[in-house]
Amino acid sequence: MSDATEAPLPPAADLGQLGWLRRSGRDPRTPSGHVISRIAVTHRGAYELADERGGMRAALDAAVRDAARSPLDYPTVGDWVVRSREPRHNQRVVITEVLERTSLLCRRAVGPRVQPQLVAANADVLAIVTTPDERASIGTNDAASIGRRIEWYLTAAFSGGVRPVIVVNKTDTVSNAKREAIVSALRRRLGAAAADVPILATSAVDGRGLDELGALTADGATVALSGPSGVGKSSLANRLAGADMVPVAPLSPDGRGRHTTVRRQLVAVGDAAGGTLVDTPGLQDLIPWGGSLGLRHSVGTHDGVALTFSDIAEFARRCRFADCAHTIEPDCAVVAAAEAGRLPAERLSTYRELVADMAAIELYGSSKATGPR
Repeated sequence: MSDATEAPLPPAADLGQLGWLRRSGRDPRTPSGHVISRIAVTHRGAYELADERGGMRAALDAAVRDAARSPLDYPTVGDWVVRSREPRHNQRVVITEVLERTSLLCRRAVGPRVQPQLVAANADVLAIVTTPDERASIGTNDAASIGRRIEWYLTAAFSGGVRPVIVVNKTDTVSNAKREAIVSALRRRLGAAAADVPILATSAVDGRGLDELGALTADGATVALSGPSGVGKSSLANRLAGADMVPVAPLSPDGRGRHTTVRRQLVAVGDAAGGTLVDTPGLQDLIPWGGSLGLRHSVGTHDGVALTFSDIAEFARRCRFADCAHTIEPDCAVVAAAEAGRLPAERLSTYRELVADMAAIELYGSSKATGPR
């Protein structure tokens, strides 16, 4: 439902399962009459919170709203907040403080305005979901576009302090040989970056890989599921939650998945020893936000690019110029590697695109943006 007043509220959940014990730093001083909650759903100007008392709707305190200097200062799904214990004049509890984030998934918003769009806060893992469908698989002519999308997601995860995992879902639709070929092709495309990024094969139909995916949510961990529409994120979330927590649409007549999720939603999974999932709307493109994320402990987008494209960084050590842009400079080892076939040309293209986008954001002045304190 699109109406926030009619949508079912999040169920009660222990703060430990919601991830409170995984936070770093000191616990905040909570004023009398206030408690800690976590944001489960965001609406325009309204929020749904979850804690051990049950779900509730909340509004942002005027002082917090007036102090916001950028979209990064507003709460998003996954944020920990201090809120009033009792409803106030608008019959909602009031969020009076957004606590410091330990991680942040953020992308450049779609549209002419250069600004950040928050995806999820305080996630431990980003599960990048794709499928082996012949019309959009790593092993077809669409490999370049899918590889580029995953490279964007990896950069956003590394930049925001989130551990990435790649999930090849709907493996019940292909043979074991085809599944292995897809995973192998994906590892070749990602090169050295894939060495430290697990690739899971899953199916919400036959249960393949669900134990491995569910294990990522143990001990209060938060896993954000993201990827384009139709890859089965909501079905995975419902299987792991053991209930229909998020809506799922039937397949289209041509057998493809449909766009279902229209809002980001945090749901508890497993028992008290479990954690949470964040189901996100389909994002065909996730161009990482190249400006400051306001995190105290984060590698930043430039280092996120270096981690995603560690093979390019290694070749760049042999360039003639330390500030080589890997375009038309003489004696560029990166361009030479691409021309010799030792570096996929598509990876170099994505790298250049990301670097150019970051430069545009920095020129716009995004470094002035700050996050919750």
